[in-house]
Amino acid sequence: MSGTKNAPETPRQKMIGMMYLVLTAMLALNVSSEILNGFKLVDDSLHTSIQSIEEQNNRLYQEFRAMDEKNHEKVGDWLKKANQVRTEADALVSYLHDFKVAILKRADKEQADTLYARTIERKDDLEAAPFYALKQGNAAILKEKLDAYRSLLVNLTSDDVLTQEAFSLIYNTEKINGKSWDIATFESMPVSAVITILSKYQTDVRNSEAKIIHYLKQRTDEGDARVNQFNAFVVAESNYVMEGQPYRANIYLAAMDTTKKPDVFIGGSRLQSNLYSITPTRSGEYSYSGHIELPAMGGAQPQRFPFTAKYNVGKPAAIISNDDLNILYRGFDNSISISVPGIPTENLRLTINGGTATPRGSGRYSVKPTANSVELRVSGLINGRQVNLGGNTYRVKQLPDPKPYAVYKDANGNSQSVFDGSVHGPSFVAGNPTVTAGYGEDALVQANFSVRSFSIRIGRRTYNSNGPRFSSEQLDIIANMPSGTPVTIQRIRAVGPDGIDRNLSAVAIEVL
Repeated sequence: MSGTKNAPETPRQKMIGMMYLVLTAMLALNVSSEILNGFKLVDDSLHTSIQSIEEQNNRLYQEFRAMDEKNHEKVGDWLKKANQVRTEADALVSYLHDFKVAILKRADKEQADTLYARTIERKDDLEAAPFYALKQGNAAILKEKLDAYRSLLVNLTSDDVLTQEAFSLIYNTEKINGKSWDIATFESMPVSAVITILSKYQTDVRNSEAKIIHYLKQRTDEGDARVNQFNAFVVAESNYVMEGQPYRANIYLAAMDTTKKPDVFIGGSRLQSNLYSITPTRSGEYSYSGHIELPAMGGAQPQRFPFTAKYNVGKPAAIISNDDLNILYRGFDNSISISVPGIPTENLRLTINGGTATPRGSGRYSVKPTANSVELRVSGLINGRQVNLGGNTYRVKQLPDPKPYAVYKDANGNSQSVFDGSVHGPSFVAGNPTVTAGYGEDALVQANFSVRSFSIRIGRRTYNSNGPRFSSEQLDIIANMPSGTPVTIQRIRAVGPDGIDRNLSAVAIEVL
């Protein structure tokens, strides 16, 4: 009971098919009375489905005949094919009913339900179905009839490969798990299961009949481009506009035929629906093109309607300003990023008064002040012209003094930083110690400082070093001093990116 694009499976049909598969698989286990009763529940659902589909099919045939009366020249040949399907479907459903009755007669004898073939007394009988189907050869006859019905449906849908594949799958009578179809279907099967399987085939026949009638009815509209629904559409040039910029939109009345689903192709690939969805991984301007195919009936060439479109992608951004922290640092490459929601960064331009701005890509700039205040302004290319989008003025200050540290590697090779604490003398000396300066990992601004010189004070004596490394004299003294001796690292001179020579605070350590 697989669905096709002409008449998709209903949720009820999917549920019945799933129950049928599950209960069939459970036959490999102990066939309990509960399982056999489960087959009865599935069979009852199948009969309800058959009745519903037959009522639907009768309405379809009535509509078909009404169409033929209005335009026999156009509809007559298609109605003739539909009547052929109806004749073959009725005959196959009747044969399946007789097949069930014959099995029930052998299983239930005189108590057999020969009218409806739905009431089963000996549900667990494992002999009746194989005897009638296999020993008496009736399974082979049923296989031929199913194959013939499948061939009829496939031939009638010669221009629809998907529908042909669906019919071939529904009426597949090839080997199942290495066994022939008749053996796999009837051998060692209880009566309750076989009756359900045959009811399933009756449902398939009626469901396929409905699909083929839908298919043939649609073919009567060969070459037509009819409409049965009108919708109003508003297509804006952009859903995002700036103050002072015009908002423009084209307003259309679109006519469509809800009975014909067009195929949408983007770059040669067919979409599953008319919804085109893509997730860009970078900002910028994108464009795409494709065409819409309106299917024609009876093998005629579909109508094609080409289209092109473009869209802009910007990074998600929330603009939050702290007026108290509008600061740039003198002699330092301050990192600045600009963005405007709805405008790609490549369409933005930064102008500066009181400094220089070096682009770093993706809306990022390095700004170096040359005055006591810096004004930054942003403009954007909108609809072919530059539009002022605002700006800000920043105060310029000197970089704050960094914090000095004594840095060395411990016995495990891990870097240790000491500002006010204790160290093990031999380990400190062996760890290639240096003096460095910085703002720390959590600082908002990061800058590199170079230590030019420092000295250590032990008691009243001072020992000097040029550069960031401890001198040999300093290391010898630290290595041999008694435990608990305080050492002060002082007169630390460092230079940052602004070129200013700074005297930093002292570092106090205790040598253990």
